[in-house]
Amino acid sequence: MLPEVVAKNGFSLDRIATLCSVIEAGSISVAAGPSSSRQSQFSRQIKELEEAVGGKLFERIGKTLKPTPLGQHLARMSRVYLGAVADLAAQEAEKPGLLNVGGGEGLLRWLFVPSMSALRGLSPPIHCRVRSLRSAEVIHELELGRIDVGLVRKSAVSESHKTETIGTFEFVFVVPRQILRSRTGEEVYEGKPVPFAELMGDGRLATTAREISTQAGIQLNRVIQAETLSLLLASVEHGDAAAFLPTVAAANLPSDRFAVLRFEGMNRLNRETVLAWLPEVADQKPFVGQAIRVLSRSLRQTMSDADRLVVWDDGSDDSESHR
Repeated sequence: MLPEVVAKNGFSLDRIATLCSVIEAGSISVAAGPSSSRQSQFSRQIKELEEAVGGKLFERIGKTLKPTPLGQHLARMSRVYLGAVADLAAQEAEKPGLLNVGGGEGLLRWLFVPSMSALRGLSPPIHCRVRSLRSAEVIHELELGRIDVGLVRKSAVSESHKTETIGTFEFVFVVPRQILRSRTGEEVYEGKPVPFAELMGDGRLATTAREISTQAGIQLNRVIQAETLSLLLASVEHGDAAAFLPTVAAANLPSDRFAVLRFEGMNRLNRETVLAWLPEVADQKPFVGQAIRVLSRSLRQTMSDADRLVVWDDGSDDSESHR
């Protein structure tokens, strides 16, 4: 909780804007620019804010300023308040609301984008600003109030967040048929090296994928690493490599060109996915609460549709998964 604000001249919207700028820039000199007078002004405003709220807003670490929990809390509340004022003005003018959304690139591409049309059907409609972020970045941006909602794995959120469960982001092993010698694809279990595209930046996913592949008798020969799931899909579509892909990405791949396999242990790759937000955001910006209700239903439907993927090991609709 913030300490009681003392009625002093140091507490103002202009100084709050300075606080947010310094937090975003990481230092007063970067936030204020080369002007020495402006840097002095920013320093003075931060000091006046600290006097007004009765606590330190920053800790100096080397040449950078790291916001204290108090500083982060004040900045987040300020961004929410200023955003709520802007949203109120937009509603009075019957302009669309703007929902700031963050999430992993794959979640945004295959879940959020197909679902957001539900927001445009509201009156007034809700438009979106979408940012591709890693899980830790989603949580950080939520805490700072720079995004309204995040699409993220459940294990990444804390007790301070509210969530709506979307479903389980499941994975399958997709192999281009042009690198197979048979229609069934059974040779992948015979120890022959399989050209493999691996996701960078996610040690847990890569490590688990290799572990379950070894247990299934599949030898992976990494030929490419990629930063995003979309790039993994592109490698598979081009026929260069196999990859572990979400069912939502593999659902529309034609069975005559790709073998989609499931085997024991693949549930270890699954990620329970939630829509996360901070309670005060929905309280201060009413349209966010409406967006969450509509969007969560649409996201769950999109996830459910993708989970109906038929696993076709041999190109037929009734083939069995490998055991």
